[in-house]
Amino acid sequence: MKTSLANLVAGTRELQSLPSTTVRLLEFLDDAAVGADQILDVIETDPALTTNLLKLCNSAYYGLRRQVGTVREALVMLGNRTVVNLAFAASMGDILSGPLTAYQLDRGDLWRHALCTALGSAQVAGGLALGIPEGRAFTAGLVHDIGKLLLDRPLRQALSEPLAGCGFEEMTVRERAVLGFDHAEAGAALAEAWNFPPFLVDVIRDHHTLRSPANGGEDLAPAVAAANLVSCRVGYAGGTSLLSEEEFRTQLAAGGWDPDSLQDVVGTIRERTEQLLLIMRV
Repeated sequence: MKTSLANLVAGTRELQSLPSTTVRLLEFLDDAAVGADQILDVIETDPALTTNLLKLCNSAYYGLRRQVGTVREALVMLGNRTVVNLAFAASMGDILSGPLTAYQLDRGDLWRHALCTALGSAQVAGGLALGIPEGRAFTAGLVHDIGKLLLDRPLRQALSEPLAGCGFEEMTVRERAVLGFDHAEAGAALAEAWNFPPFLVDVIRDHHTLRSPANGGEDLAPAVAAANLVSCRVGYAGGTSLLSEEEFRTQLAAGGWDPDSLQDVVGTIRERTEQLLLIMRV
């Protein structure tokens, strides 16, 4: 008998709560008025998070003029919003790194897909001048697939073979056939249970909706959907099939995108992802 999505969220004990540091950082994501001292109070209570954050800030990826030794220096050099987004990403590493047998994902596979999509989302939003803060786009791309965390167990129980190697549309159709909902819907429900900001809930629910991007809006879903395709093109598919060049261009064009507009993203995203993965080990 199919369970309701609400019952599934309520009954999954290991996903019922986030670490306290992650919860506080979530509150800061949608709070433009948050101050440096508030951010410091949260990050510096977590030594592992502090260490990972400083490694990120001092990496070649950011290319700062000098090394930073404290979170306060990082805030001065990179700004509050960037530090909050980086700290949130670092805090999600363990949550997104576990194996998901139903999707034939080994440990770290979902994390690699999430990080690639996060970087791609930020690059798409910035490169196409969509009027969307790149930090927001990065965070949205990072968490877009959290619904797979919720669906892994019931799918394992219901299926004799892993749900892997199929395209986005086929995967969601099969999820709905088995459970009555897909991982995008499940992810939005889990995000609401975790008190994610509304903009993240909306992106998670719509992250397979590939429509023409609108300039000057807060509609992050098209950027994340496009970046999701990029991840599948460059080898970080997150349980779905890899895309050939022809499939990639065809799907983008069908969604109202100019495939050539994303060539810079496709050309650089794998190397950028690998650089960040070396720093953000899970």
